Amino acid sequence: MSNRSDGLIEKIWDIFSSMKTGLVLLGIVALVSGIGTLVPQESLDPEGAHAVAEIWRTLGFTHIYSSPLFQFLLGLLCINLIVCSVQRFGGIYKLTFNPEAPRDKSSLPQKISAKLSGQTEDVLKQRTQEVLKKKGFRLTEAAGEGQWSFTAQKRRMGSWGSFITHLAFVILILGALIGSLSGFKGYMMAGEGSVVPIQEIDLYKGQVKENFMVKINSVEDRILPSGERDNWYTDLSIIESGTEVHRQSISVNHPLTYKGVTFYQSSYAPGAQFTVEMGDKTFPVALQNGYGYFNAPGTNLYFVLAAMKTSPQESVILYQVFDEQRQLDMGQLTPGESKNIQDAYTITFDKAIAFTGLQIKADPGVGIVWLGSGLLMVGLLLSFYWRPVRIAGVLEANHETQEATLTLGAYTGKLSMGVKEEFDRIVAEVEGIS
Repeated sequence: MSNRSDGLIEKIWDIFSSMKTGLVLLGIVALVSGIGTLVPQESLDPEGAHAVAEIWRTLGFTHIYSSPLFQFLLGLLCINLIVCSVQRFGGIYKLTFNPEAPRDKSSLPQKISAKLSGQTEDVLKQRTQEVLKKKGFRLTEAAGEGQWSFTAQKRRMGSWGSFITHLAFVILILGALIGSLSGFKGYMMAGEGSVVPIQEIDLYKGQVKENFMVKINSVEDRILPSGERDNWYTDLSIIESGTEVHRQSISVNHPLTYKGVTFYQSSYAPGAQFTVEMGDKTFPVALQNGYGYFNAPGTNLYFVLAAMKTSPQESVILYQVFDEQRQLDMGQLTPGESKNIQDAYTITFDKAIAFTGLQIKADPGVGIVWLGSGLLMVGLLLSFYWRPVRIAGVLEANHETQEATLTLGAYTGKLSMGVKEEFDRIVAEVEGIS
């Protein structure tokens, strides 16, 4: 039973350590991501996603990036990268910090090679050491009977470029998964003076775990003296246990972040503040121009803010009243004016106010993603701009002629640009020193 388990584990390890597996998984992830790019996603374009045919929404095409299938694919790709990295770690570490000198000429690279002779063993050995050290190579040497061998390395840390790049992708995937599983995205539209529990925002994805309140102190559509729009500004307060714990004015591209939750200024709309008197109760109502309505408790009456005009001199609103079947009334109100609505309640137009639209996001994986991005840059720089150069050689003495023969070879790897040119210069200098 143990042998069968060991064999199964070995097969699974072989599958995930295969480059073919990684390429297949990358292809599938790219295909699924392409579908997510073509089909509107609920987290990015809710209106567009709702316009997609119902069959595609049912199949999950409008929330691909948050789907368990996509997360499973990313998890498999992450495992593949981890296994490949673990498998390569020992070899890269040994190559960088504990390289071995070649045992004989048969283990030297053949693609780029050269053979030097005509000098004594001591002279040729000394010349080789001097040239390589002058050019910044670190030598690992071994001596045997009638033979001296070495491995010389320069820019040895460049060997870690591909490893760090793979590690960066693992960290990026983990960051994305953590953000997708633990974070949330949402939206709120609220008027000046509103206090909104963070739990009550409209969510696109995820679940809100925080439990504080957001107060909209003021909203401004600031216009420059030239008539051009400056920016939208919202003065926000964070309320916890009835106490203001943070306050900040935000605008487009200048968000507020509190306990990992970030508030982005997204939109602006005019609106109106009303006071409703119903029996012995009085309460405020804020309505957004063209969108909001008020349904009086216990009635089928809907008071709609249909249109409004705001100016420094005077604000005017156009209202409509509906029941479930038809329009019952319409009219205009200016600040301070009241209207009796079907003898059910009285509503007073207090003042024009502004509504702010806020995109709200919590992504606990963003720090991990930034770490992965930084490592990715380091890995790419090492891979392309700090490529290691490795040269090995075997020096054999001929005691009869008192001459020695030095056989050299350069390791090229996958990227051989510049290696042959540097190798030829080293050979020329070893030959030219007298």
